Amino acid sequence: MLNIIKVMLLLFFLSGTSSQATQIKIVNMDDAGEGFNDNTPVSSVGGNSAVTIGQQRVQVFEFAARIWESVINSNVIIQIEAKFDPLACTSTSAILGSAGTKSIYRDFSNAPLPSTWYSGSIANSLTGIDLSTSAEIAATFNSDINNNSNCLANYAWYYGLDGNKPPSTLELLSVVMHEIGHGLGFQTFVDINTGAKFGAPGRDDAFMVNLEDHSLNESWSTMTNNQRKTSAIDTADLHWAGLAVTSKIADLTAGVNQGHVRMYAPSPVEGGSSVSHFSHSLSPNELMEPFDTGAKQGVGLAKELFLDIGWNIFSNFKPVISFISDMTYSPAIDQLSFIVRDSDTALSALSVSANSSNALVIKNSQLVMGGTGSVRTLTFSPTSSGVAEITITVSDGIDSVTQNFQLTVTDLPPSVVIDVPVDNANFAIGENILFQVTAIDAEEGDLSSSVSWSSSIDGALGTGNIINTSLSAGIHQISATVTDSFTNTSSTNITVNMLDDSDGDGMNDAWEKNNFGDLTRDGSGDFDGDGIIDLDEYLISITTPNGDINNDGQINAADILLATSHINNTVLLSTLQVLRGDLYPENAPDGLFNLSDLILLQKLVITSP
Repeated sequence: MLNIIKVMLLLFFLSGTSSQATQIKIVNMDDAGEGFNDNTPVSSVGGNSAVTIGQQRVQVFEFAARIWESVINSNVIIQIEAKFDPLACTSTSAILGSAGTKSIYRDFSNAPLPSTWYSGSIANSLTGIDLSTSAEIAATFNSDINNNSNCLANYAWYYGLDGNKPPSTLELLSVVMHEIGHGLGFQTFVDINTGAKFGAPGRDDAFMVNLEDHSLNESWSTMTNNQRKTSAIDTADLHWAGLAVTSKIADLTAGVNQGHVRMYAPSPVEGGSSVSHFSHSLSPNELMEPFDTGAKQGVGLAKELFLDIGWNIFSNFKPVISFISDMTYSPAIDQLSFIVRDSDTALSALSVSANSSNALVIKNSQLVMGGTGSVRTLTFSPTSSGVAEITITVSDGIDSVTQNFQLTVTDLPPSVVIDVPVDNANFAIGENILFQVTAIDAEEGDLSSSVSWSSSIDGALGTGNIINTSLSAGIHQISATVTDSFTNTSSTNITVNMLDDSDGDGMNDAWEKNNFGDLTRDGSGDFDGDGIIDLDEYLISITTPNGDINNDGQINAADILLATSHINNTVLLSTLQVLRGDLYPENAPDGLFNLSDLILLQKLVITSP
């Protein structure tokens, strides 16, 4: 098991900032290219929508801040100077982060106890004004935890917000929540190595006045320095005596001794960890224990401890929603996931809804919520292109919170290409014609199966990427049309010549008049004495010998099978089929289909892409 030290207390004589109710702001202290400014691209993970390591870290910090904002009540902005730097780390142990107050105050207006030190953020909250011009909290997190074999044996930070960290990762969110807790006041200012109170003369602090040692039957406030030094390593008997925490001991199944919650007091003392944590013996595990115990839904027993040290706590903790980036819709990206939390309401009891500002783009009914627990989803089914502001609302029945983002719906019309037949192709009356199309939509993919076919003469012909049909005589404008889900319509056209045959002899009237002078011939004779009957002469004139014997738009094994069967006298090809397969002699077809044509056909199939 990894022994991971969670906190180092940082104490400076500086102070805070000002503004209005319960806002925690993260002040980025990293240099360009590091920490929060690391632009290494990554994929979104666990409700964290950012796509760089730096921005994912920012979203983790902001989400942790929102959770604490829902608990503590302050009308003065709390600023946290935060950064990522290398901290102590070996293959088996590491300092994950360090945080503490940057300023402490005593005897200020509305101070609960006289001559007692309070963290700067508590003092600001109780006075209602900012007592300094600098940040209230300083925090540093370990930048070496990043698949580093020399640091925790290749463990890495998990930047998800869903509490579902993969193996060999550490959830940054719970670590940040923990460290913010220290900065907000979960710390004593007593020197635990000497037992001396802070200052000259030494004075109590709001944390230590709630500590007692049952073996000494004494409060830390009244102990001598040596007694406090001894108590700091009295593992079983250092307790929290504050009334709010004590009122919750029934919720714990371990970590309670003589009616009080145990604090962390290992022997020997551990600088930065001893005293300023709940004992690791508590069960269920608490956020403010000294070791990483995994994801936490809220701040846990820390809220009662904060009551004991002077914080004003909300009577109801508002839900929290993760940050949601603006998004562009496409059928391939039609859903987003986000995280909800609530520190005092079961997640199953939360009401989650969404509304659109622009019903022309997407109606409220086209925003469908899904998911359970902390991970929720929103699926989009927009009506048309445009922009809408989407508002997600989460309510616990008492308080509601909202998160807005912009949804952009763009849609390009589909592209449509008729693959078969070629433009201006000639066909004989009664011939079955294969039509094939490809219709691709940038947002929706292949729409070929939805194409509608029509003729300028015969009207509607059918629907699909492939149709087989015959046409009446005349010059046809063939249209292939498709409409996408946003009603964008695209169409393309080709010309097909159906050669007229008024006397029904299978030969086009114009061709007959051009070659015979009139329509008296019936196609059975051989007007030029070349051994090819008139009808076949006509068919040769309008047929392209391309090897596509079955006229399906492809030259493949099916055509070879038909040709072989014809040569073996098991299948009789029609005249048109023979003409399509009449490849030999090359570029000078002879109107026959035989073994020479089959050999060329096989070569054609083999060399076709």
